[in-house]
Amino acid sequence: MTDYTPKAAQDKQVNHGVYVQPTEDGNFGLDKDIADNAKKKYDFAKEQEVRTWIEKVLGVKLEDGLGALELQKVLQSGVVLCQLANKIKTGVCKLPRSTTQPAVQRENISFYLEACKKLGMTDNFIFMTDNLFQDRLVELAMMSVINNLCELKNIAEKSSPAA
Repeated sequence: MTDYTPKAAQDKQVNHGVYVQPTEDGNFGLDKDIADNAKKKYDFAKEQEVRTWIEKVLGVKLEDGLGALELQKVLQSGVVLCQLANKIKTGVCKLPRSTTQPAVQRENISFYLEACKKLGMTDNFIFMTDNLFQDRLVELAMMSVINNLCELKNIAEKSSPAA
């Protein structure tokens, strides 16, 4: 961190007379370090494995490319998640409503998470609904979603080896 005189309104004073420029995403200092570490730990191979499994089980091609933001966009409505749970065990999840309203999307996701518990998933694999709505540290939030889906895949394979 170097001392300099602020040149723009977005520069932040972090100490008496010490200014830093935030990165493009607005992070600096510890926030920047945490965001950088989350990006390094994001597992694209695990994401691809989960995407491939979902496409196979549902018989559909998921939109968008690889990456935390792209996967978040695909799963955020909760519809794909509910369909997936119901493919594993018919009727385990309430039928989702397709909408762009965040409150309804969150409700769909909560239906899915309840279905995961009914299927025998332990609490340490249950993610928070907000993980699919994060706009900061997306990679960190989405890794918990990916881990949940990997565990769901394991549960599905144990209950029906063909899944």
